[in-house]
Amino acid sequence: MNFNELYRDVILDHHKHPRGNAPLASSNADSSGLNPTCGDDVTVRFLIEDESVRDVQVTGHGCAISTAASSMFAEKAKGLRIDELKILTERVRTLLKTGEVPPDLEFGDLEALAGVSRFPIRVKCAMLPIATAEQAIEGFEQRRAKAVTVTTEESP
Repeated sequence: MNFNELYRDVILDHHKHPRGNAPLASSNADSSGLNPTCGDDVTVRFLIEDESVRDVQVTGHGCAISTAASSMFAEKAKGLRIDELKILTERVRTLLKTGEVPPDLEFGDLEALAGVSRFPIRVKCAMLPIATAEQAIEGFEQRRAKAVTVTTEESP
C-alpha cells in the first residue's frame, strides 16, 4: 500500500465512522459554518475549562472530505489548550494550502489531508471545520474579555 492509498483509507474511515459528533451536555464556545459552493455545513461546539478543550463536538452534513476533516479535527482538538488549538488550526490551514506537513507539530490523522492541496476546490471542504472552530474560539475569547471588562468596570 502506498502513501496515497493510506491517506485515502484514513479519509474514508473518518467519513464512514466520524468521531467527535456525540452530543455535549454543555458547551461555551460554538459556531456554525456553511460552504455555499457545495452545501457542506458544520457546527463546532467546545466545552472549555481552565484554558483547555475539555470536550468537542463537530456535526454537520457534507462531502467525504468535509466529514473526514471534521472527524479528524475533533479527535485532535480534545484536550488541547486554547493556544495549542490556535496553533493547530493555523498549521492545518498551511497544510491545506501547501500540502506540506509542518515538522514541529504532531498532526495524527490530519496528515491525510495533505493531498487535498492538489485540489483547490476541495480545500474549502477541508477548511470548513477548521475555520468554524476558529470562529468559535474567537467568539469565546471576545465574550470572556467583555466579561472581564464589565467586572473590572463595576468593581470599586
